[in-house]
Amino acid sequence: MNIATGAMNTLLPKLAELVVGEYKLQKGVKGEIKELEKELTYISAALEKVSEVPADQLDKQVKIWARDARELSYDIEDAVDTFMLRSKGRQQEGQDTSRLKGLIGKAANLYKKAKNNHQIHNVVKDIMDQVKKVSERRERWKVDNNAAGPSLVPDGPRLEALYMKATEIVGIDEPKNELVKRLMNDASTSLQQPNIISIVGFGGLGKTTLANALLEDHKSNFDCHFIVSVSFNPNMKNIFKNILVQLDKNKYGHIDEAWEINLLINEIIDFLKNRRCLCVIDDLWEEKPWDTIKLALQDGNHGSKIIITTRNKAVAEYVRGGIYELKPLSNDDSRELFYKRIFKSADDCPPDLSKVTGKILKKCGGVPLAIITTASLLANKPRCSVEWEKVNSSIRSGSENSHPMETMNTILRFSYNDLPFHLKTCLLSLSKYPEDQMIRKDVLVWSWIAEGFITPSGSSLQETGDGYFNELINRGLIQPINHKPIGLYEEMDVYAFQLHDMVLELIIKLSAEEGFGTTLLLDGEQEGASSLHQREITRRLSLHNSSTTKASINERKELFKVRSLDVFGHADLMMLALSRFRVLRVLQLEDCSGLDKNHLKDLCKLDLLKFLRLQGLKVTELPESIGMLESLETLDIRGSQPMTIMLPLSFGKLGKLVRLLADRGELPDSVALKNMKSLQELVGVHPTLHVMTEIGKLRELKVLKLVIKSEPERNTGNLDELIPMCLQMLPSLQVLVLESRTNYSLDFMAQVPPGLRTIMCSPFATFPRWIDPSLSCLTVLSIMLICVAVQPEHLDKLAELPSLRFLRIQTMFPHGEQKKLVIPSSPSSFRCLTDLQIGSCVMFLKFQPGAMQKLQKLCLDFNASWTNSHFRTYNFDYGFEKLPSLQHVFIRLSRGATFRCFAAEDAIRRTLDDHPNHPLLDISP
Repeated sequence: MNIATGAMNTLLPKLAELVVGEYKLQKGVKGEIKELEKELTYISAALEKVSEVPADQLDKQVKIWARDARELSYDIEDAVDTFMLRSKGRQQEGQDTSRLKGLIGKAANLYKKAKNNHQIHNVVKDIMDQVKKVSERRERWKVDNNAAGPSLVPDGPRLEALYMKATEIVGIDEPKNELVKRLMNDASTSLQQPNIISIVGFGGLGKTTLANALLEDHKSNFDCHFIVSVSFNPNMKNIFKNILVQLDKNKYGHIDEAWEINLLINEIIDFLKNRRCLCVIDDLWEEKPWDTIKLALQDGNHGSKIIITTRNKAVAEYVRGGIYELKPLSNDDSRELFYKRIFKSADDCPPDLSKVTGKILKKCGGVPLAIITTASLLANKPRCSVEWEKVNSSIRSGSENSHPMETMNTILRFSYNDLPFHLKTCLLSLSKYPEDQMIRKDVLVWSWIAEGFITPSGSSLQETGDGYFNELINRGLIQPINHKPIGLYEEMDVYAFQLHDMVLELIIKLSAEEGFGTTLLLDGEQEGASSLHQREITRRLSLHNSSTTKASINERKELFKVRSLDVFGHADLMMLALSRFRVLRVLQLEDCSGLDKNHLKDLCKLDLLKFLRLQGLKVTELPESIGMLESLETLDIRGSQPMTIMLPLSFGKLGKLVRLLADRGELPDSVALKNMKSLQELVGVHPTLHVMTEIGKLRELKVLKLVIKSEPERNTGNLDELIPMCLQMLPSLQVLVLESRTNYSLDFMAQVPPGLRTIMCSPFATFPRWIDPSLSCLTVLSIMLICVAVQPEHLDKLAELPSLRFLRIQTMFPHGEQKKLVIPSSPSSFRCLTDLQIGSCVMFLKFQPGAMQKLQKLCLDFNASWTNSHFRTYNFDYGFEKLPSLQHVFIRLSRGATFRCFAAEDAIRRTLDDHPNHPLLDISP
């Protein structure tokens, strides 16, 4: 299903299944369905041709026809899905036909003229009548001729290194130095008030990038720091909660929802007393939010600094303080940024492309977002002047005096038009998110799968979806978050992303124009839609922080056609209307703190629901009715407030469930899992003897994370034998995570399944004995050691793993015991290792020549003060220059003497500046 072809991609295979599947249909009916499938195939092909032409170049009649054809496909699929779910193997033929007629009549509303009979062929005939009308209009309006036209087809996704280059900063040194001079080194500024400076410039110019670079470079000079985005429709309560979490995650990580704004403000004021803070207030649109924010910062009397970014100079003047107007990039910096996105260096650009590059950059006007987006588009095309001239000609910048914003909008729209139709769908689906939202990659891809946006190919839907995601990054349309903090699991570089506000503005507008989705804001207003584009039929609905949205929802008559519902804010405001969403496939509730078990019981009415994400639940158990969600594929309850949630006995009835994701989930002792033949990921489950026995029956299980309770149950000792035995019974298992919340030893495993690709375990009281070369498939290993120093012989064992690519070692010692952890030279036999993360209370690491020649990413966590005390040196020489492939270094300095932290940071920066690769460096306290 997508914006070009509606539900055709998923509907056509279902019609084929109706003919050959286990459905008791008359022979004549099967023939009619085959004819229907054939006619829809022609319509689908015509829709694909329409998708190749930019919307603003389509004939109006063609647009109307395409809209009607898509809506028809949605309605038919809704009816077919419901019929297939309720009739397969459960009803007799007569009941089937009657049920299908009723369902189609209710869900699609296409059969007002159908006579009251119980024969399915009459229902199919009604569908065919509707389809033939659409086909006749296609011929009458010559849709295929109007739609046919040249299209630029990308060559396909490029390497990951491509989009990594987009994060490199160009042309930032001069403005950064000027801001440091005016803000950080202003000796005349009184310490009694925070110093404020506003960075002003239009969208896409790099204000946020510049402010964030200042924060990263200078945050170690302050007692605390934070960066918060305000945006156009700010939720002030969430903003203050975000500030507190950044100031002290341990203390404020689970703020009570009952806290009002004044309480949050007072808490920030108390925290900042006697502290020097570096603050970034990003994307401030209006004066009013600043009046509220400054209440929390007004007592910063120890030299705190505030950096504000805004598009509006009047806002900067209202804030007072200094104003820095950010200028577009120079010609040289523009060319450097452009080339970095496509080539390794400017020297790699063929001479025949230099001239057309100049034309393109002139249109980009020195705007970084325009340059990156255009270069990303060209990176997917042949490197020849003819293709590049086509792109240059297609970017119509208007007059020579056009404002850069006009050119930016033109470039972004052209980049959207250049997407293949399946990527247009995936990009438009992001219009449902609020501004500045951090969006998890896994959650997004699973929702794409649930809505049918992923076109089946030779690989799995998950792998294909990952490819779609990477291509959007490669085209510069989404901004990746490329690394995780050391303490988090998973190897992937990109685990989340954000949308630039200008890209979000564009896709919100396009989504409204195409009738793709509807977003209701704080006051119930539809975002991005003029009165001309507001439609009664809503297929995808997103609600943002609304206290009045419920009334707006109830006014809508076509809610039974909504396929995707996403609520950002208090979900309980509209749960009473949940029964109206009859064909819902995706339900994502960002803040479920107000939901109780009565609300959750209504979930059982969502027969077609495939993806359910309930974030922030406060209930201790899920209702038994969850087991009635026969279509459910993803159940995500991570981020629950009580942490431990009891799953119902009916959990075992979810035969189509592919993944359960929890922080800590408990299954009842009598649960049966043998019928869950689709289950591939079971994350966050507490093991008991019965549960482990049942898990051993899940032959398709690929990912398993077990969380062992802090207080082992009776007979837990038998788990020492049962867990390894269970693991050996899972032939498809690829990822194993064992987590203990206490000192319960996990050393009981003499061996693990040799086919595992990822192992993450914590904690170990001894170095794991099962590490040996027989783990030939192992690419990811993360282990935590308690009171165990890593010895050379341990590294020798790790180096024997033939495929190891990612290694994380964490060591923990009892509080107050300042033992020195020394990791000597690493063996050169780490043939494949590209990513090393080492976390410890105290750390010193020295790389010798020949060690880890392929290592690209290095993460270190250590205490500079203790390191200096042990080694009696301020050099902090880690031997980074011995790592020829090093690209990125993350350092987390544990708190100690400030001057020693500065000495360590300076030494590391000097070393990496001299490295031939000039690796990126991230340092955080």
